Parts: sequence; structure tokens; C-alpha cells
Amino acid sequence: MAQHNELGKWGECKAAEYLREKGLYIRHIDWHDKHRDLDIVAIDADMTTLYVIEVKTRSSETWGEPDEAIDLEKKNNIIKATTKYVSLYRLSHLQVRYDTISVIGTPETSCKIIYKENAFDVVDSYLYYDQRRKGAGYRRKPGKW
Repeated sequence: MAQHNELGKWGECKAAEYLREKGLYIRHIDWHDKHRDLDIVAIDADMTTLYVIEVKTRSSETWGEPDEAIDLEKKNNIIKATTKYVSLYRLSHLQVRYDTISVIGTPETSCKIIYKENAFDVVDSYLYYDQRRKGAGYRRKPGKW
């Protein structure tokens, strides 16, 4: 396994520990649906909110906070994977919240955890499609297909 993959797995474990300490129950770590994935899926003690947490791990803050690397396309994929997850496990009665955790450090050093609640929402998915529609390679003439 590549070194950056090992660092990412370590970061997900640290993030899961942090969430457990906050009182969340971890349902899945690294859940996959074809080419999309959810890093951590958790639920609160009241069983009212489903937490979808994207974890970004970096060895240092040289290039800024790790969660800044989550672009609109990644957010859109997380939202699509969450829709599949909610449908598959029949959790539509729960509220869904999208959070991020940045883990900065390495297994050999101490780590810093930055937890951002409500980091993004479904509106970001619409922004993604709007951005793609306006982007290069997509031409639309009014009234013509």
C-alpha cells in the first residue's frame, strides 16, 4: 500500500476515535458504492441525525488545511453516495449532516484534528452542476438540442 494511502487510513482511524469520544456511533468507515465512497458514516445517540464525514489527512499544514482540497465534484459525489446509502439502509427518516475532519500529523508524531460541522450541504451539488454547465465543452443554444 502506498504511503499516502496508509496515512489516509491512519487519519480515518483517528477521526473515528475522535467521533466516538464525542458520543457518535460509527456505522461505517470507508463505505463504497462503485466508484464513490463515504469516509465515515455515524449516527447520534438520539438516532435522529446521520453524519457523513469526509476525512482529509495531511502530514503538515504546508499547503493549508486538508479539507480545503474538497472541491465541488467531490462534494457532489459524497452527496450521491449518501443518497444511495440512505436508500440502501432505509434511513430516510433521519436528517443528514455533512461534516469534515482534517487530521494533521503522522503516526510517528502527534496529530491535530479540526472538526467542521455542517461543512457543506446539498446546495453544493447544484452548484457543481451549474459550474459544469457553464464550463468549457458544454454548449447549449436556447431552443435547440
